[in-house]
Amino acid sequence: MSRARRREAGAVMKPFNMVVYEAARTLTCPVLSLVHRVHARGVSNIPEDGGAIIVANHRCYLDPFVLAHCVPRFINFAAGSHLFEVPGAAALLRLPGFFPLNIYGGADSDRDLEYAKGLLSDGELVGIFPEGIESFMNIYRDSRISSFKTGFVVLALDGRVPIIPVAIAPGLEKEMIKIPGPLVKPFVRHPGAGEGVQLITYRHVECRVGRPVDLSPYYGETRSKDLIDRISNDIRRRVIRLYDGEDEDE
Repeated sequence: MSRARRREAGAVMKPFNMVVYEAARTLTCPVLSLVHRVHARGVSNIPEDGGAIIVANHRCYLDPFVLAHCVPRFINFAAGSHLFEVPGAAALLRLPGFFPLNIYGGADSDRDLEYAKGLLSDGELVGIFPEGIESFMNIYRDSRISSFKTGFVVLALDGRVPIIPVAIAPGLEKEMIKIPGPLVKPFVRHPGAGEGVQLITYRHVECRVGRPVDLSPYYGETRSKDLIDRISNDIRRRVIRLYDGEDEDE
């Protein structure tokens, strides 16, 4: 099935995706509350309706579950397109409405962003982790939040929607299994892929939602790389402040 046909099928299955999403949220809520002790702050900053992009840091496989647990609205999560290439993963990811986002740029990335733009124009909430795979590949680096890929800025400007910065801030992390390099390298284009990926989990985590960032002052400006980078860096700084607990007035 072509990419376009897959997207059409996804649109038809939207109500089913939402049912699966809500069922998964209901089933995982007790685990997230009791085992991972998930708490939320600033959730009132999520608009009740209308298109918007949630931009969050990403270190753990639990992050989409944490956001779904804390945010009352249905979130259309973007997942790295490489995950859809893992045998059997694509069908599971599509059940709750995840869509692929190519993190390497090019025509595939443009098409994925167009799909996300369609969601936003329909008043949907889109969740993006702009660190891509970098934080997973370097979980022990001093800076816990890696540099952001900038596609989400273009998406927000084109869709004329606000960006909501979110920090997923763990109080305690624990190592889990390490996926060996030979299993990672076929699917991930990264210099460290051959060394494998160390997965972690949270023992305690807080989801801190910042105020929506209105980009309307930039709508009339020339779409330059400098402008895109400035906006992306500003959003990253906001996420870092939330992560560090410095932005108490979310």
